[in-house]
Amino acid sequence: MPAKSESQNTTEAGPCAGLRVVEIATMVSGPYTGQMLGDLGADVIKIEASGGDPMRTNHPMHEGMSAYFSLFNRNKKSICLDLKSDEGRQIAADLISTADIVLENFRPDTMERLGLGYDVLKESNPGLIYAGLSGFGTDGPYKNKPAYDHVIQALSGSMPIMGSPENPAPIPHIIADKVASIMTCNAILAALLHRERNGGVGQKVSTSLMKTYAAFLMPDLLNNFYFQSAPVQKIPNIRIHHPLKVKDGYVMGHVQLNPQFQGLCRILGREDLIEDERFNTPWARIFNYALFWKELEESASRMSKAELLALADEHGVPIASVNTVEEFMEDPQAIHTECFIDIEDPEYGRTRMAGFFADFETSPASVRMRAPKLGEHTEEILTELGKSGEEIAAARNARAIG
Repeated sequence: MPAKSESQNTTEAGPCAGLRVVEIATMVSGPYTGQMLGDLGADVIKIEASGGDPMRTNHPMHEGMSAYFSLFNRNKKSICLDLKSDEGRQIAADLISTADIVLENFRPDTMERLGLGYDVLKESNPGLIYAGLSGFGTDGPYKNKPAYDHVIQALSGSMPIMGSPENPAPIPHIIADKVASIMTCNAILAALLHRERNGGVGQKVSTSLMKTYAAFLMPDLLNNFYFQSAPVQKIPNIRIHHPLKVKDGYVMGHVQLNPQFQGLCRILGREDLIEDERFNTPWARIFNYALFWKELEESASRMSKAELLALADEHGVPIASVNTVEEFMEDPQAIHTECFIDIEDPEYGRTRMAGFFADFETSPASVRMRAPKLGEHTEEILTELGKSGEEIAAARNARAIG
């Protein structure tokens, strides 16, 4: 079986077990943050409007459940609230009063307009970690602009490098959102550590798509701008990555060190290149990478993937098969390290999702629940808050809950 298979009744306690998160977030950046905290063991409650998170409408879909929504919203419960109604906002405030963390990804000041801003919430919950993930930050000239992944990629300066100045190109998936999620999760965990060390006092944490993506990208892109007080020779944008065609597909490597370069030359019968001044130092190879890989094409074209990769392992050369997603799911190392997890669900059958990215010796992350149906846990959550059946019915009749 090409993935670990689990039931949904995993009871292992992760490192965030016992913490409650209230997520008021849609699309990718906020929900993926909440999912990571859920994987780490936190009790995550997702507040949704009557129409639900827009991601619920994305295809492919089975029995009314979106695959895309499911991949960013496991390990959560869903409650439907109308935050435009007084009663809906009060239920949200009551719920947040029981939480360790509230996570939202609205535009700045939206939560304040709803009466659910940090200054209000901390009065009843001084230990609250309030995490706000916006597009451009809580102030500044862009604070009210709408922001999506490729808007951020365009602004970042990376697209002329990913493509070319004449044909700028984005990374073709939602990388800025996912980077923001990972960094926001890190910030929340740091704030929890600060709370533990400082008498239980919470705080507001603000992140943005723009700033997190800049922090992720800039260590690579700032090398020509690091020395601000001295003139230095700028390094041009050089494409050092080059897929190499073999008989049955492509392989790709990053040949950095001289022994790796020499090993690759021997594998492909091109020992004549080892002393070639165009290639025999790391910097020479960087500036002549396209020519270097061109020199290897004919020899590689006579070999299969399996032959080349076996010799690469023998000579310590870092090369891998250029896989499809289907091929990666069958990769023995991906299977061994549980990059994918299969879940048996009584309603949706077997589902496949990505595994968590860290292994904990004594407090493992886990998948305990599939993504929730819209409002699936509304009555359960309200009952836990002490609402009677009559109060729940009245709230439903008033359309404060869905």
